[in-house]
Amino acid sequence: MAYKYDVFLSYSRLYPMGDWVNDIFFPLFKPYLDDALNKDTLIFKDILEIKSGNDWAMRIRNGLIHSKVMVSIFNPGYFRSEWCMREFAVMNHRQKELGYLTQSNPNGLIVPVKIFDGEHFPDYATCIQTLDCIKYNRVGPAVKNTPMFLDFQEELQKWVYQVASAIEKCPDWDAQWLENDWVDKPYDAITLKTIPIISAPTL
Repeated sequence: MAYKYDVFLSYSRLYPMGDWVNDIFFPLFKPYLDDALNKDTLIFKDILEIKSGNDWAMRIRNGLIHSKVMVSIFNPGYFRSEWCMREFAVMNHRQKELGYLTQSNPNGLIVPVKIFDGEHFPDYATCIQTLDCIKYNRVGPAVKNTPMFLDFQEELQKWVYQVASAIEKCPDWDAQWLENDWVDKPYDAITLKTIPIISAPTL
């Protein structure tokens, strides 16, 4: 077995954030990332990958195991969502155990986008560099006819190379990630108040 997905997209589906991800962000992100990597990228996105009749929790688990990096869409609701926190915990555990976000390897496996003020973000999230899309966090058909939408496209085109770089620098897939210590323990141990997070490297 090996990687199946280049990116696991982690986000809250609650309105309006879920609409922003599905209608504004994702339709641009996927083709931009394709071009940045010069290939047809594979992205785990719940509403595309989980079909009627599937075991939802198991499909999420398998998607995490077989994804190279995670793109997380940060808003306060993300950190109140048990499922978002479970997803974050698994990828964070991987980068922690493999020596990412250290002085010798400052790269990370989680590349976030911020779409709401981070005042209520937990400390571990505020130290991660994000793409700031707060001013672009608007939904509705009229959004795409505004100058703001053009600005958003320009910012996304620049940022997507950071995702591409994280993908290119990801570790080789390891069969031990199928074991409980790599998925089930960090996945099930999560609470809405605490999460074992690595900090940014100290200089």
